[in-house]
Amino acid sequence: MPHPAPSGSTALPGHHWMINRLAGFLRAADAALDAWDLYSDKHTYLDGWPYDPDAYDDRKAERDQAVWAAFDPVREEAGVLLEAAEVDLDRITIPPSQTRWHWQLAQLRGALNWIEAAHEEYEEFRAAQPHADKDALQAASDFRNAEAWHALDTWMLHGRAVLEIHAATVRAAVGTLIAATPPPPAPSAIAGHTTRR
Repeated sequence: MPHPAPSGSTALPGHHWMINRLAGFLRAADAALDAWDLYSDKHTYLDGWPYDPDAYDDRKAERDQAVWAAFDPVREEAGVLLEAAEVDLDRITIPPSQTRWHWQLAQLRGALNWIEAAHEEYEEFRAAQPHADKDALQAASDFRNAEAWHALDTWMLHGRAVLEIHAATVRAAVGTLIAATPPPPAPSAIAGHTTRR
């Protein structure tokens, strides 16, 4: 008996690798934020004001760059991931505890649009200033990263919803395949053995 063809994200070529890259971004972003929290705790007064505002701003720019660099491999395929997750949500039964998934995908979509706008502005600067020196390029990069920070933070907060939806879809697909697999034929009552009284 043929198994039902996979559909949604389970049939999307390369989807597994996209999911892995998103998971990699989330791990790298967590590490960058942990490092930032340690730095901030050690270099600020109790009211949160930094001991050295210039050094603090430089370190914040390094944090922003690290998070941008972690997201960049995911950026071009993030829209595909969101579309696949949206299709999957229409195909699976959503657990009552996960009704937030639709809202989270909408937040991620808005954040992705903001990230893309920041990226396009940076690319326009580079195209308009082909001979810009290293400092000018770094300033433009820092500006892009700062502009995208809140949107990247949204992906750090809600990106796991895409992983959760994918996991739920895989579980549902496996359950469908198991349900569609016919049981093995029952062994013959007399094959291979005799009954003694």
